[in-house]
Amino acid sequence: MKQAERSSSRQAVAKQHWRRYAGDSALAMVGVSLITSVIAVAQLYPRIPTIAFVYLLLVLTLASTRGLYAAILTSLLAFLCFDFFFFPPPYTFLVTKAEDLFTLVVFLTTAFITGQLASALRRRAEQARSRERELRILYEQAQELVSLQERQRLARELHDSVSQVLYCIGLEAHTAREALEMEGNPEQAIASIDYVLGLAGAGLAEMRALIFELRPESLEIEGLVAALTKQVAVLRARYNLTVEADLGEEPHIPIEMKHALYRIAQEALHNIVKHARASMVILRLAGEANEIILEVRDNGRGFDPAGSFPGHLGLRSMHERATKVGGTLTMESLQGQGALVEVRLPVVLGS
Repeated sequence: MKQAERSSSRQAVAKQHWRRYAGDSALAMVGVSLITSVIAVAQLYPRIPTIAFVYLLLVLTLASTRGLYAAILTSLLAFLCFDFFFFPPPYTFLVTKAEDLFTLVVFLTTAFITGQLASALRRRAEQARSRERELRILYEQAQELVSLQERQRLARELHDSVSQVLYCIGLEAHTAREALEMEGNPEQAIASIDYVLGLAGAGLAEMRALIFELRPESLEIEGLVAALTKQVAVLRARYNLTVEADLGEEPHIPIEMKHALYRIAQEALHNIVKHARASMVILRLAGEANEIILEVRDNGRGFDPAGSFPGHLGLRSMHERATKVGGTLTMESLQGQGALVEVRLPVVLGS
């Protein structure tokens, strides 16, 4: 079966090559015949002794568009036609002068050089198109990987936050019902209901933040201040942190800068919740001189900014995001004295 497929494939390729050779041969014969007819009808030779070089235009055209075979065949046909119809004695293939062969040498040399150059250019163009296709495929794969990673992250967020909140709400509602129906303890029921209300508020805040992230146009439509406000609400509702937010007015900066600042702030706040053991967070966004400044400060246990954190890509990604939009990111921290993450982006305010 495989041998039959290979055989049919070879036959198809050979057939394609023969079709190309036949087409090139037909173009060469038609082109040479047309030019020869024009020279003969207009009686351009010997009034214009160098008229033979008109064939050279056809040689150059076929060499650059069809390849070396068509150009060489055209050169030979052009020399034979000019020798037969115009070189004295006419209607013979006698070459009486050595310089008459110069025309054939020029044609063949031109055909070979132009054909080789055109073939090299076509190969390079094909390689460039191939690399472009490969880059496009890699870009699409990278986009799919980013989308997959984002979906996985959101799935973890939903599992770690909203699903747990809903479970706790159901558990506390069941406790409140038992307190009223079986134990007759309204104080316990009220405490459970208050806890349920708190959990519902936390779940609502996190769900709003997650929905915001699921909509790509949200940051552009609602703005950076609204996005950071949603993150602050999550910190206050779910993690019971004291958050001082000084966000000011919406900065007039490109959406790429807003996206970078939002992701940096999100990563910094995530690190505070996960590692810092802080009780207070200060989030500040302000415009000073020709800069936009984002500060995230906490009173947690701190860390060594110069240390290495194997497996933790958050710190590196924050630096990369700031650098990508032309900004700088600095981190200050001492053990037991909290930490500060500061981002400065150079912009022209009010533009």
